[in-house]
Amino acid sequence: MAKVEQFPDQSGENGITENIKDQKTREIFDTGRRQGNSQMPDDSLLMGSSTGQNPARETAGEKAQGKSQGEDALTYKDQIKKHRERIRIYRIFGTVIAVIVLLLMVLFFTTRRYNRAEIVKIRDFPAEEGAVCVNFDGHVLQYGPNGATCADANGRVRWSITYEMDQPIVSMSGDMAAIADYGGTSIYVMSVKKQLYTVNTSIPVHKVSVSECGEVAAILNDSSKSWIRLYSKEGREIAYFIRSMEENGFPMEVAVSPDGEKVCVSSLLMKNDSVVSNLSFYNFGKAGKKYDQHLVGYFEYTNEVFPYVHFVGNKACAAASDSRLVVFDTGGTEPQNSFNNMLTENLQGIFAGEDRIGLLFTDLTRENLYHLDLFGRDGKKEGSVGFTMVFDNIQIKGNIVYINNERSMQIYTVNGREIFNGGFDRAVKTLIPSSRLNGLAAVSENEIDKIILR
Repeated sequence: MAKVEQFPDQSGENGITENIKDQKTREIFDTGRRQGNSQMPDDSLLMGSSTGQNPARETAGEKAQGKSQGEDALTYKDQIKKHRERIRIYRIFGTVIAVIVLLLMVLFFTTRRYNRAEIVKIRDFPAEEGAVCVNFDGHVLQYGPNGATCADANGRVRWSITYEMDQPIVSMSGDMAAIADYGGTSIYVMSVKKQLYTVNTSIPVHKVSVSECGEVAAILNDSSKSWIRLYSKEGREIAYFIRSMEENGFPMEVAVSPDGEKVCVSSLLMKNDSVVSNLSFYNFGKAGKKYDQHLVGYFEYTNEVFPYVHFVGNKACAAASDSRLVVFDTGGTEPQNSFNNMLTENLQGIFAGEDRIGLLFTDLTRENLYHLDLFGRDGKKEGSVGFTMVFDNIQIKGNIVYINNERSMQIYTVNGREIFNGGFDRAVKTLIPSSRLNGLAAVSENEIDKIILR
């Protein structure tokens, strides 16, 4: 008998049993081939008895599961899209609400009218006898025959100087001021922070004009001639020229541009039995060196007097007579007459702001006592303010006009809308406007006050 070897498999069964199983499997395949059946047994059919699952059903289930997953993915994308759309709508809605609130606030503050003014004492500020208080770029400048003092709107003294003058005159531009002794020989120049320099002249001072940079133009007169001298911000004489009163006339007014380079002089003389005014422009910068005595422009007006000249920035100079307002373009070397406005009413006063000039007239319609017409740098009219107050002072600060006397105050916009019209519970000598309506300060008897509008 042949010996049969047995090999254990992984399941621990004998190799004979495994061989028998393989033999039966081969017999099934052989039978299928002999019967011409080309379809081979499927492994899934063989496993069907053990799993109990139908292949067709499994395929449909897998398809249904894939479709469900696709729908879920599509739904998720739609949710993200809707969420983003919702956020965008919220943002648009929030922006619209913010704009509406802002417009309402602007409307409220631009149309608001105040009914009363409450005065609160800030600090003692003793008044010198015979001294004058003026608004000095939001500060208080008090000057008189014996000296001058500058304090801020809270009453803190910035500087104080002493001098002896018979008739002090003052010129202010921005945060610069010049105080001169009319008919004397001294000029004091200072900023809101400190005293800058002092000029002593040998010829009596007639007029002074200070620039925003600290340069000073001064008219000095003797019996037959006049000198126009220009001083630097350090007090050094940088230019001068001499004018004959017979040929050029008597100088009435002088103005210097903010950059300190341009000077305009208004003079009055008699010519052929007629009164003639002339406006002379000088340029002391590099562009004016090639001109004789730096004279770059000359304009004559017959039977008119120009007591007022004023630079509105470096590129415009306004001059007013009793019958016209003329504006010169000074942007180039030689000035050009850019605007001429003939006045049909009697001029009562001229008031200058940073960017505007106000001409005061008696109101012929009798609806008001006065009307103040406001003109911009180009000479064009920007608005008009009609009022009934007998005033002590008019100030133009930005787009606001302040009119006051000792016991009352009126505030208007440039276009004539009334903001406040009321009285004070004490005598106010000087009003100190600021960039804010409720930043008003005032100088009353021996004190500085804050004015709160309600």
